[in-house]
Amino acid sequence: MSKVRAKNQIRRNRILRALLEEGGLSLTDLAKRTGISLPMVSSIASTLKRDRFVVMTEDRGADRAGRPPIIARLNGNAGFVLGLDLGHRNTNMVLLNLEQAIVAEQHEQSLSLGNDPAVIEWIAEQVATVLKSAGVSAKRLLGVGVSIPGIVRGREGISESYLHFGTTPVREILEKRLKKPVHIEHDAKAMALGERWFGAARSAANALCLNIGWGLGLGILIEGRLYYGRDGYAGEFGHIRILEDGPLCYCGKRGCLETVASGMAIERNARERLAAGARSKLLDTAGVTIESIDAALVVKAATEGDQFSIEVLEESGRYLGEGIGQLINLFNPELIILGGRVSQAGSFLLDAARSAAIKNSHIKLHPDVEFTISTLGSKAGALGVAMMAARDIFEVEHLNPSAYV
Repeated sequence: MSKVRAKNQIRRNRILRALLEEGGLSLTDLAKRTGISLPMVSSIASTLKRDRFVVMTEDRGADRAGRPPIIARLNGNAGFVLGLDLGHRNTNMVLLNLEQAIVAEQHEQSLSLGNDPAVIEWIAEQVATVLKSAGVSAKRLLGVGVSIPGIVRGREGISESYLHFGTTPVREILEKRLKKPVHIEHDAKAMALGERWFGAARSAANALCLNIGWGLGLGILIEGRLYYGRDGYAGEFGHIRILEDGPLCYCGKRGCLETVASGMAIERNARERLAAGARSKLLDTAGVTIESIDAALVVKAATEGDQFSIEVLEESGRYLGEGIGQLINLFNPELIILGGRVSQAGSFLLDAARSAAIKNSHIKLHPDVEFTISTLGSKAGALGVAMMAARDIFEVEHLNPSAYV
């Protein structure tokens, strides 16, 4: 790529990224935001308008004399991004336009996660189905984001727990199959960014986002930015030790928080207690056996007043709160968001977790911490990874901007 062409591409992407992240901006604000001169911003914006990536309107509501400022915005219909949040039990999908409006949603029961190439084909089928339901041509899909549980090195496109196919990163496999740019991310980190852009963390600089599903993950926002750690593994909250001789975790150690405070733990705890003779309305439901009970059924029964289910959830909430107390001591957050499917347990989980967190954190650190349940529900991860895919489309790092600008 020539130096002139590289410079123009860098400037173009910086303007598009600014509009993606900030929404409508005046040309003057765009110049300040990107560090590009106002005449150059005006010229590039006009080209983007011609290419139908940008629309420009006069801001007649501006309280100033003279000609109203010109506001540039992304043309939402210029392209779309798709986020898929893969789970052990369910997969959530969200199709966004470039104005970050939800065009389509889909929720499907997942294939069994593993290292089976059939999952790649299943993902491709889901992408095609969502596009068809929205009436969007595959040519207008700019990128796809996929969030995956387990051990994930998102920046390298590698999943080490699931969809691991030897030395070839799953990102490359999906890009070849979908013929689109693909962004891979850990599910809890994707959820945190969903909350950062669309949910409770929009106005919080320092927030901890707990993804409570089949497993237990953590997305850490520090000064509004996602914290990855050295290798991208930061946030393995589910594997802090909480019980000296607790249940065996799949990681090979005993007493991990995930073994007592996740959807998997709720399911196991409920089944074991019922097998030992505990009474619950769960078994009064037609077709429900001890072997078929899962966390979703426990949550549903608790909301219907089943005392057994409430106690199971509250026990998990207390363990969760012990872990959160340690997080408060370490990170001094302003906001803690409980998300994921099990967070639908609401106050049964939240109240117990908040109480235990306060008991297990420093008195100077917890008074102003806000606890909340995600309002995005199961969409948070899909929204987060869709936006990451959108940001990738307009990134400049691969162009080595320091060499040109």
